[in-house]
Amino acid sequence: MFVVLRPGVLVRVLAATAFAAFLLFVLLGGLGSGPSGSSGGPPTDPAGGGGDLLARTAPTPYVVAGTGKNGLNVRSCAAATCRRVGWIAEGGTFEAECWTHGTPASGDDRWLRGIIAGQRTGYAAAHFLSGGGAPECGTSSARRT
Repeated sequence: MFVVLRPGVLVRVLAATAFAAFLLFVLLGGLGSGPSGSSGGPPTDPAGGGGDLLARTAPTPYVVAGTGKNGLNVRSCAAATCRRVGWIAEGGTFEAECWTHGTPASGDDRWLRGIIAGQRTGYAAAHFLSGGGAPECGTSSARRT
């Protein structure tokens, strides 16, 4: 069954569709050169997390320190109770994309989100990582620490 529209109605339908697509494009971030949005917090916090795709930036290396010889568990979310997805030895490097707040680990609620072994995304407690430079998840690179 075909619906025949007059040219004027067809133009209005196409214009409304284009406008709706444009609004959706703008709301989802558009063509911005960096991530947008802000979840607050001081720009000097170096913990990783957040589930937004816009926060992905060039990884920043952090070194595991202060675990003794135990190394650092990397978790599926920003909490010690989350599933373990990896482990990094003392002195090893964690490539962090960004940081977020999570449940406190040794009194620090900052967690870094990053990649383990070039494959899996996970979260590591900032308390056991030394380094700096990862932005807060969901913020622009201007808020890098």
